[in-house]
Parts: sequence; C-alpha cells; structure tokens
Amino acid sequence: MKFLIAPLFIASLTAFPVQADDLDQAAKDVCGCLAQPYAELEKALQAVKTDKGNDLSSLMNSKDELTKMMEATQTCMEDLRKQYPEIEADKALQKQVMEKTRQYCPNPLETLDLKAPAVPAA
Repeated sequence: MKFLIAPLFIASLTAFPVQADDLDQAAKDVCGCLAQPYAELEKALQAVKTDKGNDLSSLMNSKDELTKMMEATQTCMEDLRKQYPEIEADKALQKQVMEKTRQYCPNPLETLDLKAPAVPAA
C-alpha cells in the first residue's frame, strides 16, 4: 500500500494548475536574466541619442563582453526552463509570463521614443 501513496502524491501535485504567484515569480526571474542585457541596451540607446552614438569603435571593442553576457543570459533562461517545466510545456502560460515580464521589466527597444530630443553630450 505504501508504494501506491508516493505515485498518487506526485500525480496530485502535477494536477494542480500553475498559480498566479508562480507566473509572477517566473516573470521576475526572467527579468533577473534580462537585467544586464537590458542595462547595456539602454546605455547603447542613450549613446545613440548623443554624439557618442557616432563612435562605433567602442561598441566593437566590447564585442567579446557582449558575447559573454549573451551566453550568460541564455544559460540563465535555460535554467528557468528547467525550473518551471509546467510553464515551458504550455504556450498559454509562456504568453502570460511574457506579458508579466513586460510589466516588470519592459524591453528598452519597446519603450524607445525616437522622437525624443537628443541629450546634450557632457
């Protein structure tokens, strides 16, 4: 009889739907993965609005750093897929997490205002 309890317990755990708190936490975790790339993107966008945006040499010099950062971000996202398998397996849940992620940490490209006046260079 004991050998039947464990499988039933595990099956009952997987039968519960994903809670809203789980989706919120997953979105916050995604934001954690995106924090550094978004910060770098924001710096690059600000540079484009100033005279510094014309200097591509600094961007090319940081190519290796950008590659390492993107690899770390990809690893972080892969870890989240393992941490949240129920979300990984459900497209509707993935969409909800992405919507919450946009609320918690909007992509700088999505909030870019091209009509904003250029910030004077310091």
